[in-house]
Amino acid sequence: MSVPRMRRTQVFARDAYPLHSDRRRVDLPVPPHAHDFCEVAVIVSGHATYRTRHGNRRVGRGDVVAVRPGSWHEYRAVADLDVLNVYLGPELLAADVAWILDHPRLTNLLFGTGDMRLRLSPAATDRTRCWLEQLALCRTHPEANQSLQLRSLLGCVFAEFAGAASGASPAGRTVTPATRTVLLAMAQDPARAWTATELAALAGVSSSHLQHQFAGQLGVSPFGWLAQYRSEQMAVRLAATDAPVAEIGRAVGWPDPNYATRRFRATYGIPPTEYRRKFAFATALPAG
Repeated sequence: MSVPRMRRTQVFARDAYPLHSDRRRVDLPVPPHAHDFCEVAVIVSGHATYRTRHGNRRVGRGDVVAVRPGSWHEYRAVADLDVLNVYLGPELLAADVAWILDHPRLTNLLFGTGDMRLRLSPAATDRTRCWLEQLALCRTHPEANQSLQLRSLLGCVFAEFAGAASGASPAGRTVTPATRTVLLAMAQDPARAWTATELAALAGVSSSHLQHQFAGQLGVSPFGWLAQYRSEQMAVRLAATDAPVAEIGRAVGWPDPNYATRRFRATYGIPPTEYRRKFAFATALPAG
């Protein structure tokens, strides 16, 4: 297997629609690494131990795992692993594919705590493989309506995910408008000094009602989710640039560098400087 792709420039051509798929046969361990884009992996065959900050688990045919920008993952104890990867620019989650917020499993897979996984049936795994192979072909044979083709095929893939069995099912059966509104608002402006009153006003419900709904559907409070999201944004900048930690903390919404370090460590288990040392991309971009 080739070295993991970490930068979006390694996946998406300049000015191209930020969606791609490829197939990788893995016969050696894949070291810990992070991305500046979203990656969803569908296991077609074989087995491996999949490791993230949440721990280890054995994955095999039909398992679907997702990693958000800044979060790291690796494969150990690999045995004839055949993986279909889907790469998405994170901006799509708040734009062209924001409709996934109508589906709790998709919301938890791509917006949740980072420990969500799905299991596809054998038939659904085969159908997903066909959709993703077609998606990959769209990139090698571009047409004028390529972005429409890509979105349509991704919709077919996500439809399979929405009907899959989950390993950590969300408590709620639907994502309510209040949760959806607040989630998108925080994702679009994470650096804002949000208050519970502001979020509740946006959602059109009381603060206590919002807390209850949001936690029931995503497994974490609104501010818990925001802290995770800011940590992810901070992780991407740490890996991709040489900017000072304090500067990055301010950029994501934590002006106090000591507080930023504590919150980052609470998410990733290590301080920002150690994260940068472990997961810096091969060639860091200049700050700014």
